Amino acid sequence: MTAEQLAPVPPDPEPWLPRDTPAEIRQFAIESLRWQAQEIIDELLSSTDPADELAKARLRRFVARNPGRPEKALLEQLMASEDGPAL
Repeated sequence: MTAEQLAPVPPDPEPWLPRDTPAEIRQFAIESLRWQAQEIIDELLSSTDPADELAKARLRRFVARNPGRPEKALLEQLMASEDGPAL
């Protein structure tokens, strides 16, 4: 997935970016984060290990729940992983 296919950056700054960050830097940082998160998701979903199927199903659910926001989907997956299976 390319950065262009991801949802546009919301007008409000992300909480991890200082409010005085210039708009073009903010845009780049958010797109970069989303691209990296999507790359991680793609890699996780490409696993052929049968032991990963439950985690992959959960990740697909988080991705569907957060269209255009792979960073949020990945964060939810990581948080759910700390608590054990969340199916």
